[in-house]
Amino acid sequence: MNETYKKIILGGLSVAIVAGTYFLGVKPLSEDTKAIKSETQTLKTTLADLQAKEVNRQQYLDDTAENYAMFDEKLSEFPSNLNQEYQIEFVQAVRDNENINYNVTSQGMAQETAFYVLGGAGAEANVVETSETDGAVTSDNYECYTSTMTFAYEGDYKGIKSFVDYVAAYPYRMTIDNVSVSNGGDGDMFTGSMSVNIYCITGKGREENMQLELDDIETGVDNLFAGGNSSISKFAEDNGASIVNDYDIVLMLNPTTSDTSGKALSLKSGGTSVTSNRNESEAVSISVSKKDGQYIAEYAIGSDKQTQEFEPGEDLTILIQSSDIKDASDLNGARVSLENTTDMPLYVKIASDDTAQRVKIVSRAGSISVYK
Repeated sequence: MNETYKKIILGGLSVAIVAGTYFLGVKPLSEDTKAIKSETQTLKTTLADLQAKEVNRQQYLDDTAENYAMFDEKLSEFPSNLNQEYQIEFVQAVRDNENINYNVTSQGMAQETAFYVLGGAGAEANVVETSETDGAVTSDNYECYTSTMTFAYEGDYKGIKSFVDYVAAYPYRMTIDNVSVSNGGDGDMFTGSMSVNIYCITGKGREENMQLELDDIETGVDNLFAGGNSSISKFAEDNGASIVNDYDIVLMLNPTTSDTSGKALSLKSGGTSVTSNRNESEAVSISVSKKDGQYIAEYAIGSDKQTQEFEPGEDLTILIQSSDIKDASDLNGARVSLENTTDMPLYVKIASDDTAQRVKIVSRAGSISVYK
């Protein structure tokens, strides 16, 4: 090999070494240096922003505390549930007020529906039906419900106006809609109907936070505004314990990691069960009715719904069997809505839920007694 070829080879190797050094060493170091400079600049900007905010730190803390107080104040204007006791207290206060010549002759309450999630975002916040809210509510959110109480009434003109003032001044939020008034014939008394829209906000431990004063209200029947003469103390002696062994409908709640379904709802006498393994609090509805002499149960977990005919025993009963919480990740629970339009009172026993707190009764309509 002559000297010329040697020089060409050596020149090529030199170029390759220089190129390799650049691509393998200098260029990566240069890129890392640029990235570090960029990150440093970002951190300097963040630091400057935090230092500027630190000057007003106490003001931010004070403003945050003030906003929380304002939120709690507004939250206190809404009850935590819309159960039957809520209706009793509302109407009884009207009857006890000597300045309101307004007599409620009949009353009904529609099934509550969820319409918004405080703390949710986008589609999660704009919920419409209870059955569609499964999974929308977390431990950091509040769920908003609404329902309608419809009254048939009689009273004088002053009494009707006084009732409107009573609603306007009521501790919890409600609105009046669909008012009808007709003269009773004697010129001074009027009859009609009125729909009152009521609202509640549930979540974050707001269960049963309403202070209801029902001690002075006679409770000789399960529902003051429904027919029947069944004693409210049917299972009072054992707090519903006997229902555990003799029931018509059963809802079972277990950890979703167990061998059985996390939620299982069915008739004791058979029929199709509805189940769910979602590790969260879900909407559960149970409605019993009677048509042409036949008892009918409609029951659902979320949107999974079944309708079955059944023959109740001596009493119409539901068992909700809970279980201990397995660990911090065990979030299984049920938001239960109950409705009874039969000629029998409905007795519900919630068993083994004192510690777990998996079960929340969000609404009751009709003649229903719940034992915990």
